[in-house]
Parts: sequence; C-alpha cells; structure tokens
Amino acid sequence: MTQHNEHFVKIPKDLAEINQKFIAGLTKRQVICFGIGILLGFPAFFIFNNLIDLQAGCLALAIMAGPPVFCGFYKKNGLYLEQKIKLMFAFLKKPKVRTYQSENAFEMIERNIEYRKLKKMLSQSEIKK
Repeated sequence: MTQHNEHFVKIPKDLAEINQKFIAGLTKRQVICFGIGILLGFPAFFIFNNLIDLQAGCLALAIMAGPPVFCGFYKKNGLYLEQKIKLMFAFLKKPKVRTYQSENAFEMIERNIEYRKLKKMLSQSEIKK
C-alpha cells in the first residue's frame, strides 16, 4: 500500500503566519498598498512622460509607486514596515543616557502612613465643626 504525497497540503507549524488570500493570491493589505501605488504612480508616469520622456516617466513611476508597494509586501519578525519605522522613531526620541531610577518601598509606605494621618485629621476636624 503506497501513499501519494501529492494529495496532502502542507500546513505551517505557526498558524499565525497563515494569511487569508483576497485577490489573485494577495492579501487585503497587499491589494490596498498596490492600489495606492497605482494611484500615485500612474499620474506621475503620464505627467513626466509628456513633459520629459519615457525614461523620466518610468523613473517617476518607480519613485512614487515603490514605497507603498514595498510597505504592502515587507514583513520581518512579525512587524510591517510602518510599525518598524514607528518603533525606530520612538527609540530615537528616548534619551541616549539612561539613569537608574528605583522607587524606595519604605518611602512609599511612610508617605502612605502620612497621607492616612492627614486624612484622619481632616475628617476629625470636619466632624468637630
């Protein structure tokens, strides 16, 4: 009895990496980014093609459509390009030299005791009035 492997479908071990296909084997994200690239690239192509020449039009198309299409297809370590850029900016905004800061538990307890004493004194003074 022989088994035919042609009738089996490989399923990845990590189910989070399965993306549901939308149109022509592309996900919704990829289709949207590709559409944005088309909307930005074709007008630039026709404008530069009429003003200068075909080579300038193709270059304008690549420059305008490239970034959105790249955003749609780029994914590394589970992060998309705009998420990675957002994290990079957040990292760059942080101070370069980090100082060690800790909370003293004893000071917090003392502050809490002092707060309770003041609260008790205020409530007693309001009762006397």
